[in-house]
Amino acid sequence: MKAFLKRVFTRNIGWKILSVVAAGLFWLVVVNIVDPTVKRTFENISVEILNETAITSANQVYEVVSGDKVDVTITSKRSLVERLKAKDFTVTADLAELSKLNAVNLQVKLKKNPNNLPYELSISESVLKVKLENRVTKKYKVQVKQEGELGEGYVLGDVKVKPNIIEVSGGESKMKKIDHVGVAIPLNGETEEFTTKAKPMAYDSLGDIIEAGNLTFSEEKVEVVVNVRRTMDVPIEVTTKGVPAEGYHLIQTDRQPESVRVSVDDPSKLTDDLVIKLEVDIEGATADVQKEIDITSYFGKGFTIEDGITKVSVRCEIGKSGSRSLYVTGTDIEVRNTPDSYNVAFTDPDKRYEVKLSGSDENLKGVQLKNLGAYIDIGDLKEGVHSVQVNFTAPEGVRIISPVVVEITLSKIESEATEAPEETEEPESADDE
Repeated sequence: MKAFLKRVFTRNIGWKILSVVAAGLFWLVVVNIVDPTVKRTFENISVEILNETAITSANQVYEVVSGDKVDVTITSKRSLVERLKAKDFTVTADLAELSKLNAVNLQVKLKKNPNNLPYELSISESVLKVKLENRVTKKYKVQVKQEGELGEGYVLGDVKVKPNIIEVSGGESKMKKIDHVGVAIPLNGETEEFTTKAKPMAYDSLGDIIEAGNLTFSEEKVEVVVNVRRTMDVPIEVTTKGVPAEGYHLIQTDRQPESVRVSVDDPSKLTDDLVIKLEVDIEGATADVQKEIDITSYFGKGFTIEDGITKVSVRCEIGKSGSRSLYVTGTDIEVRNTPDSYNVAFTDPDKRYEVKLSGSDENLKGVQLKNLGAYIDIGDLKEGVHSVQVNFTAPEGVRIISPVVVEITLSKIESEATEAPEETEEPESADDE
């Protein structure tokens, strides 16, 4: 038996060894064909910075100069590499190991390798470089910037920020660039008060955002309460008081602006009859009258002038007058308010009274007697003879420059009472018996 087994294992020993070697080589070939070694690169992997307190504890701040993002390349079996994602790698920089050149070596690791397959890692940057500065801390009042628009006809009212003052810390060079700190509030057609949260940002003198970098804020977000106010364009009306000097007349009145936009906390105060009424005295004027009138006191509590206008410029154009005369008689004059049972008669009904008119030639040209509206008012006059001044309603741009006085007689109408004869009974005739 032993001899038989010996012949089995020793016969053709060379071929048998060759077969084992060939089988091993074949197995290696198959394995590499099915799961070959491959290389893959994962780009822009963020570097995790460790032990920042090694710098901040010395009241310093750092700003990364280079090496905060790297490309990681892995060489391993395809079965491993194809399953990996960028998040499966960690690249760290330990600031506790910062060199005198302000650089620290980067360390890269693979988080998972379930089959413990061999692999090699390489990175595009070997060190993280930083710049160190002394830390500076300042307080800033938070300003509010709007992005977007409110509903049509609405404007921002009071905006309250809580807290309205925050601290900002950072490197000296960056802190010098800060002009103010603000929050941006998005607007999307709002028509009533609303509250929102916003992240404070640092801005330079041009209003551009300063990249945060090594800046830190005492508040990550602040609360903003936004009041919304209704607006309205309020017209401005100008009237004149008095009359220009004799021989002059008012040509026209201009004002600038013709309306102002106001806002109010209570929309019910914005009514259609809201108007700014201004009055200018032109008594005795012989040249244009120009005024600047402050309108800030024309609105009550709760109103705000939105367009920043506080004064209205008014110009009353005064020109030399032309003249014209018309003549009226008693038949052209209306008598008003005659007492009951009284009669009014003009003493001289055919007398012609001169009515002197003043105004521009254009305005005077078309004036007729019927346009003057001449009338007298009996009012409280008693029975007798009276001298009464005639009133006129002159057309726009025309002045009556001569008073007209007429003489009238107010008399009581005599009533004629006629008594009816008494009826008498007629005697009955004999025929009626």
